Amino acid sequence: MYLFNKYLHPANFAFARRIEGERILSDEAAFELRTAALGQDIYHIEIRNSAVWSRDDRTEQFCADFAAGSQERSMTRLEISTQAGLALFSHRGRPWLHAAGAHWFGTSGPAWLFRFERTPHMRFYGLGEKHVPFERSKRAYTFWNVDVWADHPAERVVQGDYDPDYISIPYLIIKQDNTYLGLLMDCPHAGMISVADDADLSGFLQAGSPYPPSILIGAEDGIPSLYVIFGPSLAELTRKFQRLIGTTPLPPLWALGYHQSRWGYGGDADLLRLAEQFQAHAFPADGLWLDIDAMDGYRVFMFDRRRMPRPAETAAKLAKRGFRIVPIIDPGILREPGYEVYDSGRQGRLFCLNPSGNEFIGMVWPGLSVFPDFSLPETRRWWAAYARRFLELGFGGAWIDMNDPSTGPVDCHGMRFDRGRAEHGAYHNQYALLMARATREGFKAANPDRRPFLLSRSGCTGSQRYAAHWTGDNFSSYRHLQRSIGKSLNLGLSGIPFNGPDVGGFGGDCGEDLLIDWVKAACLFPFLRNHAVRGSRDQEPWAYSREALRIMRRFVRLRYTLLPYLYNLFVEQELSGEAILRPLFYDFADSKALALGELDDQFMVGPFLMQAPFLTEWQQTRRVTLPAGRWLRADTGHWCEGGRRMIVKRDRRTSPLFVREGGLIAFQPGPRRDNRSNLNDIGLLCCVSRRFSGAAHCLYRADDGLSMDYTRGERSEVAMHARVVQKDLHLRLVTRRTGFGAIRITPFTVDPFPRLFMQQDGKRRELYAHPQRIRLTGQPFTWYGWR
Repeated sequence: MYLFNKYLHPANFAFARRIEGERILSDEAAFELRTAALGQDIYHIEIRNSAVWSRDDRTEQFCADFAAGSQERSMTRLEISTQAGLALFSHRGRPWLHAAGAHWFGTSGPAWLFRFERTPHMRFYGLGEKHVPFERSKRAYTFWNVDVWADHPAERVVQGDYDPDYISIPYLIIKQDNTYLGLLMDCPHAGMISVADDADLSGFLQAGSPYPPSILIGAEDGIPSLYVIFGPSLAELTRKFQRLIGTTPLPPLWALGYHQSRWGYGGDADLLRLAEQFQAHAFPADGLWLDIDAMDGYRVFMFDRRRMPRPAETAAKLAKRGFRIVPIIDPGILREPGYEVYDSGRQGRLFCLNPSGNEFIGMVWPGLSVFPDFSLPETRRWWAAYARRFLELGFGGAWIDMNDPSTGPVDCHGMRFDRGRAEHGAYHNQYALLMARATREGFKAANPDRRPFLLSRSGCTGSQRYAAHWTGDNFSSYRHLQRSIGKSLNLGLSGIPFNGPDVGGFGGDCGEDLLIDWVKAACLFPFLRNHAVRGSRDQEPWAYSREALRIMRRFVRLRYTLLPYLYNLFVEQELSGEAILRPLFYDFADSKALALGELDDQFMVGPFLMQAPFLTEWQQTRRVTLPAGRWLRADTGHWCEGGRRMIVKRDRRTSPLFVREGGLIAFQPGPRRDNRSNLNDIGLLCCVSRRFSGAAHCLYRADDGLSMDYTRGERSEVAMHARVVQKDLHLRLVTRRTGFGAIRITPFTVDPFPRLFMQQDGKRRELYAHPQRIRLTGQPFTWYGWR
């Protein structure tokens, strides 16, 4: 069994003594050293020895050519020598990363370690999905996908502090003042990254350690491979990293809406009841989700005919009402002769084997179960064929669960891959990615012109290419609400921007105040789904008081109002790798006066919206840090000066949301009573005051939000520019593309400008203000629509 509190220690490793050309020599062996400068301050280091690491089990290749077409001059140089060790220097000679002498790479059998110096002023972020504090210092971390509820003690999970988690991304962000560096371990085997002191590693050492403060990066097996990425800003670092590992394909617009799920929803009756309630309450929603109760005896790809006798008819009926069904898919296949999926997989020898060469058996929902060997291309093709038939029933997408892979009480280490030739560790962390890849291929085959939507529980580096991710089974508590902010922020910085928690918490009973606060906090997260465990109290918005329903509906409607803004963040993510949900120090410089690196209870949604939700049950006031600039309070319509901290009072009906001055925010005018959207007819909130002295810019894009036509030119683009000239607002709109038709734009302001001049594609006209009361998160305040 894997022990999550035990780590690789340098005392057990033989470190390289010297470097001779492209060879590293240690007391154990000689190794081939491969280094490559990929351009734009990205370096790749790989170490080979076929006698030690005979297989390359990596399924994702990260080899973007950053030098091609780039005019940027490198800001750093990587040096590796016996005298210098490994070091990354600026051109002025400042070391951003340093490993003293030759002691930067060591081995212990197939296990290996990179070791770098750690300085007191370093701070650490990233590391993918970790249910621990937002800033990562003073701990060691394990990278091994787990079924959290099955593999960790219940008290640790409830308390909200555990590692490892469902997703393994060994990517460390090093913050040194306002300069950032990223280290990516490109190895699928069980790994470790430690930024803990040696005494902290053991937990009980009293004597001083002979080892200096270090950053340790290593794995139990597999080819040693490390990417070194220099920012220098966090935004630049994130864009480079995201482009290296692959950006997230643009999802369908409906996937950005509100989703309702529950372990217990099992068929037609539940789905129709949900649709009726959402429509009756004018509560916009897109996805209605089915859990394992809809399966026929938990058989994957099969439905319980009593609960859902004609799935295609149900999907078509709900689609006419604007809803999409999202059913569950698990990898565990019931070992039952006569069950088509099992029989065909057995005939093709497509299942994982145990060390004896027989089918590996786990104990999951169906009972005794086998597991597809997704390391085999033929298995992925076989699975994709079933996924294709599944989607052709008319579903909107699917969610993939138990793909850690969870094997129940059975030790997973006996599950072997590649027809038994590969040990479990080679593909354990890659299992979810390979399953998602195969499922996505099936969905694309079912409808090549439609954007697939998949949600996955587990994953690894590269999973963002195939699926969105939710942050797994959490609990209904303020502790888990608080943790969800930093967890999603770091997951986004680690290459998986399309993520979010189970709103309200999956386990336990969610109280009314907690659900309200969770909806407020997560209403603009990249992914928004309310999900609850079977046997808990009802968690639908209408299951609480009328006041609670009104408050939650207001914030979900706010999400639909801002869908054009959110959607364009996803467009930019696909194109450049820009983060969607991000910490404040992504867009603003950190300082001693305003220590942004310590904030895990505020965050940016794109470059212009900042949330500062209440995350504690009895908290009546909270401190909000306002970075430099001016900020519009969305609950009052008042301007606030930045570069300071302020105190805001709790109001059950609203939540602190701020709009950064200089933002041009695309939105859908009018109340959003359902999920209908039109990206070609938008309002534009020009968030500038009469005191604004700069220039505001925005590139807005619109397409059909569903198909792949945008990749063939069917997308429209308008560049928007705004500035204040002698107290008048001048707005210039330049149409760049009309592949999806004309975009109709109605400007809005909060300040009552004397005049607004709009120049659109060379034609200038003066617009006139029409005051109206508009509500964002609090009481309505006056906006000025210009026509």
